[in-house]
Amino acid sequence: MTIVQKIFIEKVTLSQLPKNAPSICEFYADQNILITGGTGFMGKVLIEKLLRSCPKIKGIYLIMRSKKNYTDEQRLNKMFNIPLFDKLKEQNPEFSTKIQIIKGDISELQYGLSDSDLEFIINEINIVFHVAASIRFDDPLAKAILINTRGTREMLRILKQMKNLKVFLHTSTTYCNVDKDVDAIEEKVYKATANWETMISAAETMDKNVLNFLEQKILNKFPNTYTFSKNLAEVIVSENCGEIPTVIFRPTVVMGTEKEPMPGWVDNYNGPMGLITGVLSGILHTVYIAKEKVCDYVPVDIAINGMIASAWYKALEPTGIKKCLVINSSTRDFIQVDNRMFLYYGVKVVGLANPFSQLLWYPFCFHTSNKYLYWFLFLTLHLIPASFNPSALASNCR
Repeated sequence: MTIVQKIFIEKVTLSQLPKNAPSICEFYADQNILITGGTGFMGKVLIEKLLRSCPKIKGIYLIMRSKKNYTDEQRLNKMFNIPLFDKLKEQNPEFSTKIQIIKGDISELQYGLSDSDLEFIINEINIVFHVAASIRFDDPLAKAILINTRGTREMLRILKQMKNLKVFLHTSTTYCNVDKDVDAIEEKVYKATANWETMISAAETMDKNVLNFLEQKILNKFPNTYTFSKNLAEVIVSENCGEIPTVIFRPTVVMGTEKEPMPGWVDNYNGPMGLITGVLSGILHTVYIAKEKVCDYVPVDIAINGMIASAWYKALEPTGIKKCLVINSSTRDFIQVDNRMFLYYGVKVVGLANPFSQLLWYPFCFHTSNKYLYWFLFLTLHLIPASFNPSALASNCR
């Protein structure tokens, strides 16, 4: 048993809950739930799972930016018109009546909420899932901090005013502590290497060109602005949650669904999905990658189940426990998939068994950690073939 597993078992046991504790479904019944990031990948799966498994939920409120030429009803219909919600539509055709949009923007102070909307949130919301974030690794430092770090601070300022709040869940990432020289990331909040108040002030007031020039120095051991800004956000939550029952939920690399509500659903090309899509479409034939390295993937439906369950657990936990509940949502201790396996199963099993309807070339991929071999393969398999028919390559890439 690994260190991480031991920490989890010691901190989270059902024996700590009251014997008459309601089930997860019973707990969410008649509750008003506020969700940021509801239109994102994880947000959609969270909404679907809550409404399908906890049908007695009173209402779900989504903080979304205003969009010209679209009514709230049109925006919701567009979001729900995807295969992810087909099963829910069969079971409960009227599910959308429980969902409302609240105009707001997490990059603004107090989310740019109107006085009436803020009053409603303060008086009526019971459960908050803060899922919204900028997940781009190449975002400028100021943008990442204003959205991921200051956005979290603004949420906590609202939470402290709420009169009927039962639990708050902040979605983080297991990679927000990559700067720590440890064998395993424990389920606790680590000390930040930078002061979050100083960084927010710098993002608000410092010249963006100067901040971009200092970016690498500020990031230090962090590989990108995403992990850095999420690290600061965790510290803000830990320092300011106070009497608020709080969960910090850290998923690893989130992949498509394993089985709920349908296997294999995904709606983006982030991370490894972009790699596999390039290979399966016949565009990408060689990658420079360490094939023996193991990445930690977690299916989105497994992560969402963990979020819903951990929020339930923290809300029912004895009131004497004041610390944030930190959950690492990881699969590496149970199943390890190295890059070689990932590419093999992605191409041989998924791609050839269920080929794309439009292919540029037969799907195959050579992977190597030798940069000279990689550039040779890139030249022979990408550049030279593209030179014979560049227009076809461009059209397929689009």
